[in-house]
Amino acid sequence: MNPDGVAEPLDDRDFLILAGVRELYEAIDPMPAEVLEEIRFSLALRHLETEIARAVPDLAAAVTRGEESRRLLAFESPGMKIALGVKPNGDGTVRLDGWLTPPGEHRVELHAQTGVIVTRADERGRFAVEGVARTPVHLTVRLAKPVTALRAVTTPTFAL
Repeated sequence: MNPDGVAEPLDDRDFLILAGVRELYEAIDPMPAEVLEEIRFSLALRHLETEIARAVPDLAAAVTRGEESRRLLAFESPGMKIALGVKPNGDGTVRLDGWLTPPGEHRVELHAQTGVIVTRADERGRFAVEGVARTPVHLTVRLAKPVTALRAVTTPTFAL
């Protein structure tokens, strides 16, 4: 820090000190060789029961009714189709209206930079999430009553 109490950017001396600290810890407490492979294996197992949905490109990008403007998005995987209506709110947030096929009371998770919003679709596969910040998000749908090994469907990240 300089005399005014303001932090200065890292310089070559700082990077030399940090490299020395890294070497010290690598010498006295090295990471076990198998840790990276165990992490990869664990992540692979976690996603075995999850399908990745693909965006449907030929859906109309916007629908306008009177003063109301709404984007429509669609995703599909072999096990599920997801349709989303994205409607802007006056406060800068959006409302998401979703429809799932096959329908059911599935758990719906909206993953955003600010956290995870959890809701549940009704028996017809419909759900809504109000007041969502305009950040990149992705959706994970956990099936209520899986009939195969498939347990969840995840969309790619998309912008609101």
